[in-house]
Amino acid sequence: MAEIIDFALFTLPRILGLALILYAVFRINRAEMDFFQASRSWVLVAFMISLALLWIFELLGETSETWFQDNQAYIDLSFVILAMWLSTFMVALSTEYKRYNALDQLARWLRASPVNAVTLWGAIAIGALLPVWFTDLGGREWTDKNDWVLALVLAYVIISLAIDAVFIMKSRPEGMLPRTAKESRREMVLLSIGWTGIPLTSFFLDTLADFKLGADEYSPYSWIMVFLFAVIVESISGKGFTGLIVDSEVEDGKRSGFRVYDIPRGIYLIEDEKPGSAFSIFSELVTLPLSPDAKIPGREESASATLEFLIPQGLVVTREFPDSIRKNFNLQVTPIIWLTESPGDMRIAPTSLAVLTDTIVRFMETNPNSIVLIEGIEYMVTFNDFRKVLKQLDSLNEMAWVTNGRLLISVDPRAFDERELAMLERDRKVVKQTAGIDELKKESRIEAQAGAK
Repeated sequence: MAEIIDFALFTLPRILGLALILYAVFRINRAEMDFFQASRSWVLVAFMISLALLWIFELLGETSETWFQDNQAYIDLSFVILAMWLSTFMVALSTEYKRYNALDQLARWLRASPVNAVTLWGAIAIGALLPVWFTDLGGREWTDKNDWVLALVLAYVIISLAIDAVFIMKSRPEGMLPRTAKESRREMVLLSIGWTGIPLTSFFLDTLADFKLGADEYSPYSWIMVFLFAVIVESISGKGFTGLIVDSEVEDGKRSGFRVYDIPRGIYLIEDEKPGSAFSIFSELVTLPLSPDAKIPGREESASATLEFLIPQGLVVTREFPDSIRKNFNLQVTPIIWLTESPGDMRIAPTSLAVLTDTIVRFMETNPNSIVLIEGIEYMVTFNDFRKVLKQLDSLNEMAWVTNGRLLISVDPRAFDERELAMLERDRKVVKQTAGIDELKKESRIEAQAGAK
């Protein structure tokens, strides 16, 4: 009977946990996205590997009880410290350091700023691991003389949770959090609960309960950890891990001269039977630098005082073939995402609305002067319910305002009925055809900075 209980409480959940890890790997591969271009994805993989090793060690310990008792504390406490540091790393990349979410961006930043909150807390994690590794924690009675190690690990856990909370609170935009899709926030909340819950469960219901209280015989901690990891598996299919990583590029196909207009930050619905007018103004915005002596609205300095205004970065989402767009509108390096069902680099299926939204949101967040053009709304609607497409556009609306960016949405008004067109026009500045583009340029002319030569 005791063997059946042990199998049900300990062996079975650990086997299921390892099976869940394999399932998570399967889902990651099936996503067919640039998963491993994202820094957060590597942090997630490191966490999954550490959890898999923990469960493997525990399963091996069942074949040699003496060996496991001599090494359990080392394994458990090392896992707790590593998992909590990784949680801080993940929260930092999702909030304070979200502009470094691309792996190459993170690598450049770490080379330029090797001393930062993440690396400092990682160094402290190593400092906490050293006494764990080099203190006698073997056997069942080590807490009688070395229970200070438990206090040390508990302090690291508590401070890690406090740092995570500070990162989250500090990252909130003034006024309100954007809707940025409630789905996205839900996934990140689930991830946080599962991620921090696993090391907390391991510490309190396994290590502390076993070595300090002697109450580990019928502990359900293994099942709780499997449940929490199942929550993580559910969340990794969310927006934070499936979007493309788009590197911002300053357009090198610049024309001669400068722009004397700069459309205000906001959302524009460009209505025309052909998308040429939308592509035309987008091309001018990213290939014609703003006049260096142009006065930036809401600022005291001129455009030349800050590179982000002088040279904007753009992103195109289109149903048109990207090479044709580059040739016709002089876009040499501007990233272009092709809406197509055929797989490939820089391609997103029209049914993958959440992936598309997250990709655009990431681009807006990491580029303070972003200009995004979306063309192909009609194509998306043929694969999705109109309201679902509209919901994603509304999410991008709010993110454009929060990030102070510009979002251009090109639509053919003939493709929508009167009610649908009215819903698209709501909360967006409507620009109709080439005449509307010309009028927008006149309205957006920028005066020269006072005293400029």
